[in-house]
Order: sequence, then C-alpha cells, then structure tokens
Amino acid sequence: MVSPKEETPLPPAKPKKVTNDDLYRRSTQYRYWSFTVSKLADLRVLANKKGLKSTHEKLDNLDPALEETKAVTSNGLDKFPFVTPTEELQIITYYARKCQDLANFFRLPSQVRSTAIVYLYKFYLTHSVMAYHPQHIMYTCLFLAAKVENSFIGISNFSNAIPRTTPDSILQYEYLILQSLRFFFCGATIHSCRFMDLLPKVDLKRLTRSCDKAREHISESLFTDVFFLFTPPQIALSCLWKSDDILVERYLAKTMGLKKRQIKGELAVVKEVEKGNGVSSESASPDADPAENESNLLTPQQKFDKLMITIKKCAHAIEKNTCSPSVDEARRISSKIRYCLDPIRYGRRLVKQQKETATVVVQANSEQSRPSKSGARMADAPEGPSKRVKTE
Repeated sequence: MVSPKEETPLPPAKPKKVTNDDLYRRSTQYRYWSFTVSKLADLRVLANKKGLKSTHEKLDNLDPALEETKAVTSNGLDKFPFVTPTEELQIITYYARKCQDLANFFRLPSQVRSTAIVYLYKFYLTHSVMAYHPQHIMYTCLFLAAKVENSFIGISNFSNAIPRTTPDSILQYEYLILQSLRFFFCGATIHSCRFMDLLPKVDLKRLTRSCDKAREHISESLFTDVFFLFTPPQIALSCLWKSDDILVERYLAKTMGLKKRQIKGELAVVKEVEKGNGVSSESASPDADPAENESNLLTPQQKFDKLMITIKKCAHAIEKNTCSPSVDEARRISSKIRYCLDPIRYGRRLVKQQKETATVVVQANSEQSRPSKSGARMADAPEGPSKRVKTE
C-alpha cells in the first residue's frame, strides 16, 4: 500500500509590523474621541443648546413676585447675557491654561497636566459652561488626572492650597466627569506623542534643539482641537516638522524607500490644507482599517505625499486654533456664566442700575430747577467788552 505523499508545511507567515498609529486606531480613544471638523463643531453647538435650555428653565422657575424677576422680564429675554459657542470655547481655553499653571504649582508631571486639559475639553463636548462653571470643573479634572497618572494628592492638601474651595466642592463633580468620559480614562499619555524613536541618526545638538522646540509645540497643541482631529503620532510629526522640516522629510523619505523626494508644490499643499483640518475620511469611520484598505494600494511616493499633507494640515490647525483670551475677556464671559447659573444675580444688577439711573435723573432735575445766583448777577450787570472763550 502506497502511503500518501506528505505535504510540506508552509513556512510561517512573517508577522506584520504594527505601528503606534495602528495601535491608536484600534483604541477606544480613537473610537470615541476622534471627529471631523464639522462633527466637532456640531457637538459644541449641541452642548451650547443644552446650556441655553437649562438657563431658560431657571428663568421660567423664578418667583414672579420678586423685584429682580420683574426687572429681568421687563428688560426682555433677548437681552439676557447668554453665552455663545465661541465664548464657551474661549473661556474653556482660558481655564485650560489656568490648569497648566495650577499643575505647575503642585509640581505635577507633564502627563498629569496634559491629561487634565484633555479631560476638561472632553467634558465640554457634552456639557455647557452655562450649566457648569469651567473653573470648578478644572479643579476636579486636575485632581482626577493626578490619580489616573499615579501622582495622587490628598484631597485635603489639594483643597487647602486653592482658595475658596472645599473637598466636597471638588469631589462633587468627579462622577459627572467620569460619565462624560464614558469611564475611559485615556488622557494624553496612554497614546502619547512620542517621536524620539522616529528620528534618524543626526547631530545630537541639532536633535536636542529640534526635540525641545517640538515639545513646546506639543504643549501648545493641547489648547487646540488637534487632539480630536489627528492621531498622536501625526501630532508628534507635525510638531517636529514645525521645528525641523528638513529632518522630518528626509526621515520619511528614507523610511519609505524614496531615493528622490518629489514633494508637491506649495500651492497644491495649501489647497489640500484648505479643504479641512482633520482626517475626515478616517475619523468619520473609525471601524475602518486604513492601513489595509489604502496603504497597500499606494506607491511609496503617494504615501509620502499623503502623509506630508496630513502633517501640514495638523501644523496649520495648531497655528490657526491657538486661542489665548485676555483676562478682561475671560472676566466678561465669566460674569455671563454666573448670570446663567443664577439669573437672580442678573436681576439684582438690573435693579441696581435702575436705581442708579433714577438717582442721577432726580439730581439732574433738581439742579436744573434751582436758580443760578451767578446767572442773576450776570443779567443785572452792565454790558462790557466781550471776552474771547478758549475752545482748545
């Protein structure tokens, strides 16, 4: 009996190299917190509408017998100081920078600072500043981020260092923030913007200078929307490209096996950048695997061009979206927030203004009705030579 010919076993398949970008696209961070520019704007408008609804409900529940309520009603709801979506983003950015200062005060690591800022921006994608003042939420975000990043501070020590706070005033928002995060604690460090392992062998001094500048750009990018629009590796490359564009372009060309770089002209790149600031096709469908669907169909030159366009889009978004509201602007918006949180305060302001206006009118009328002694003496005096009046 002839034994069947034994089949030769196939050699094991070569494992596919998994990049940091591939890992990120399979994470819950990418699935739940990556958006297109239009989707991000829609979320903020929706959150603003929720804040308007909350404020209107408070206005409807005011006691009509109160003098403050009558003042608000007579003034007209169209003049009530509601907060616009643009103002919401401005005040959130203002307190995000304050969060950075507070983290530095406690000498917390940069990972804690970055995570707290990201938590703050995420929270206000589902809530409005008209319902929760960002100053209070910022304290809780920083306290929560310190725990997540293993830099725990006791609540008593944390509260004692911040004026006009108590442990309860900080802890009362913790569960609410966890809900807004969907109980995913991913901050800015789980998939951090690492670029040291991406760099080629170059002069150490040049490398150090480029990395230091890139870190500054990464820190500044926390106050923009790029975290929701691009992946951390893309942000890292963009910040490094802003610091040393030649270094990044040479490295990418070498990595993709390009002997001669043929970068698109500036005009073409600008047109691509103007189309949008986010990876819209990928962000719109996070279940898709772009590495398998597109990378195998592109030539190395096309991959290089596509990646460079993405890098320049991200760099453009960092420069365009950087927002640094002044202290006066922040105070003005903060006052509007307090009026939305407590409309009676706005009524007290109106009553005070009405009383001050009435007092000024009474004083003006009394002065006009009072006879002028000097005027009577001038009328009785004989006419003399006219004096020239200086108008300078």
